[in-house]
Amino acid sequence: MKRNSLSVENKIVQSSSAAKQPKLGFYSSLNQSRMHTVLLDWGRLPHHVVLRIFQYLPLLDRARASSVCRRWNEVFHIPDLWRKFEFELNQSATSYFKSTHPDLIQQIIKKHSAHLQYVSFKVDSSTESAEAACDILSQLVNCSIQTLGLISTAKPSFMNVSESHFVSALTVVFINSKSLSSIKIEDTPVDDPSLKILVANNSDTLRLLKMSSCPHVSSDGCHLNNQLHQDCYNYVQSNTEQAQDNSQEVTDS
Repeated sequence: MKRNSLSVENKIVQSSSAAKQPKLGFYSSLNQSRMHTVLLDWGRLPHHVVLRIFQYLPLLDRARASSVCRRWNEVFHIPDLWRKFEFELNQSATSYFKSTHPDLIQQIIKKHSAHLQYVSFKVDSSTESAEAACDILSQLVNCSIQTLGLISTAKPSFMNVSESHFVSALTVVFINSKSLSSIKIEDTPVDDPSLKILVANNSDTLRLLKMSSCPHVSSDGCHLNNQLHQDCYNYVQSNTEQAQDNSQEVTDS
C-alpha cells in the first residue's frame, strides 16, 4: 500500500511540475521577446518620432544622442531641427546659464546656417560674450533668417562692443537674409547706415523692428525707413524718440 501511495504521489508531483513548466517557459520567452523588441524599436524608430524627441532635448544632449547610431545622427542633421535656435554665450565666471559649446557653434555654422530661421543670441554682461555673438553673426553668410533677437541678460554687454564690429556683423545678416520679418536690437550700437542697409534689403518683409536705447540712431535714421511697412515704421519711430528723450535727460542732468 505504501509503495502504491508513493508512486501515486510521485506521479502527481511529476505531472504538476510538468504542467507548470510550459507556463514558465511561455512567460520567459515572452519577456525575452519583449526585451528584444524594445531594443530593436529604439533603433528603428521613424525619423519623425526621433525628431520629435530631439526637439525636447538641450543641444548638448541632442549632440550626444546623435552618436548612438547612424539613424539618429541623420535625424540630428535634419533641417527642421535647426530652424529655431538660441545661441547662449557667456563667461562662466560671470554668468549662471550654460554656454553653447564652441565646437557645436562651428558645426552649426558650417552645416546648418542655411537652415536657421528664428535666431536669438543670449549674452551676459561681459564684453567677450557680446563680441562672440558678433563673430557668429558675421559668419552667417548663407542664412535665411526671419526673426533675429539680441538679448542681454545684464547691461551693458553689446554697448561695450565697438560700433564698427557690431555694425559690420549685423550688416552681414541684413544683406544675406532677404526675408527678415522681426528684429529685436535693443541696447545696441546700431547706427543709421546699417538701418539703410536693412531697409534696402528687407523693406518688403520687415514687420517689426524693436529698438530702444540705441544712441547711434538719429531722428534722420528713424525717418529714412519710409519704405517699411507702416506699422513697423510707427513702432521704430516711437522707440527711437523715446530713446532720444532718455539720452537727452541724461545729458541735461
